[in-house]
Amino acid sequence: MHGLHSDQSHRATWFRVGHCILSLLPVSVFAEDRTFEFVDNGAKIPLAVRISTDRVTQLEYHVTVAGTLVTPAARGLRHWDLDSEASLKFIQRQLPPEFSGPLALKAVRYFKQASSSTRVGKNHRTKTALPGASSLIYIRGSKTGLHAAASRFLSRAQFDLLQMPCDPLFCASLLPSRDVCIGEKWNTDSWVLPRLVGLEAVSDHVLSCEFKSLDGDVAQIQFNGRADGAVVGSASTVELVGTLKVNVESQLLVELKCQLKEKRSTGPVSPGLDALVNVTWTQSLADRVKIPTELNNALFDKPLVLETPWRLVFHHSHEWHIFNQNDQVIMLRQIRDGVLVSQCNVSTGVMMPPGQHTSDPDFRSDVKTAIRSRNGQIISEDTIRNDEKWRIRHIQASGRISDLEIIWDYYLCTAATGDQYSLMFSHSAGDTTEFGDEANQLLRSLSLVQLPSALPFRN
Repeated sequence: MHGLHSDQSHRATWFRVGHCILSLLPVSVFAEDRTFEFVDNGAKIPLAVRISTDRVTQLEYHVTVAGTLVTPAARGLRHWDLDSEASLKFIQRQLPPEFSGPLALKAVRYFKQASSSTRVGKNHRTKTALPGASSLIYIRGSKTGLHAAASRFLSRAQFDLLQMPCDPLFCASLLPSRDVCIGEKWNTDSWVLPRLVGLEAVSDHVLSCEFKSLDGDVAQIQFNGRADGAVVGSASTVELVGTLKVNVESQLLVELKCQLKEKRSTGPVSPGLDALVNVTWTQSLADRVKIPTELNNALFDKPLVLETPWRLVFHHSHEWHIFNQNDQVIMLRQIRDGVLVSQCNVSTGVMMPPGQHTSDPDFRSDVKTAIRSRNGQIISEDTIRNDEKWRIRHIQASGRISDLEIIWDYYLCTAATGDQYSLMFSHSAGDTTEFGDEANQLLRSLSLVQLPSALPFRN
């Protein structure tokens, strides 16, 4: 979709590495307990992962990202230095699969630490951390990666933090489906590499593995691959090389070291990217702990939460991504199957006395001013909500940009406190069906953060 109403001049003022680099692979290779007698390098050795509900492991994961972000500017492209790192420590119970391939993945994780820090340019820094109240995370594989769910609402940044490159859950997909001897090579299933590098679609890819050595009970596998594809609407080329160690006696993946190089074009929600990503993790058996033995599937339907700087809080589907944010406006874009569907601009309005709101004629005048340069016209207007908490006035307008008909839905949301907010959704007329009821779903979730109680006055 083109021609959405937005000011994109500050689109580089925010960035969270989370999902911008990758989210990863899904798989499950498992086997019954077996004992081994190793004779020589020509012996066929089974390399497998054992999955059992009774088995709990502990993991320490670290990723660093260094490179350049590329964003459109008034005079061409602008380049920004990028440095980011994330550390995660958690215990995990992987659950036996019911399906094969990406949908096989199921696990329960309890995070002791999950945080990231990102610097873009000289001064722009962001930090993300998983709150203690959301330490228990349920994981389920999907066709595009991993879906994480918690009993409390996660923000987009927290959700993306849990999309780990080379996630330990999925690296079992690098193991062969047959017994192999040292020096033997194999290819993985076609879906493995896209998940490893976080691509939602691929046009060309190759991934090969080799059984390099055996040191006692620990086998070392070397892998390398390359893929061309796309993620959240951006074309991407990714190369990766790494080693994976597996204990053949305990059937446990114990260590991974991997380096990824990604070049990504500017897309509808992410900047261009040229980055080097280093991933390391270790895994060991843990003492049995009290952690759920099955998924809470109802939690996977929970939307994400967005807390604005202006007290306004609302929930949105996983299709929405923050495109730009500054002191005046937050721009969200809805991406479905890699295609831009709609945009939502959220901003704060004029504060009114409690119980009052901007008059309908004044709101209509503001909308007419906004659409005048686009030869837009108002189609309809009405009050869609008016109760003890919110009054929401809706004006729909349409216009043409570059021969494309655009629909704008303006909402003036006034709280009983007098706080006012403007939400403007835009999409092409051809995407009306895809856009569906997104606006109403978001609007139904509006709430205000409660201000802390004033401390009593003391002499």
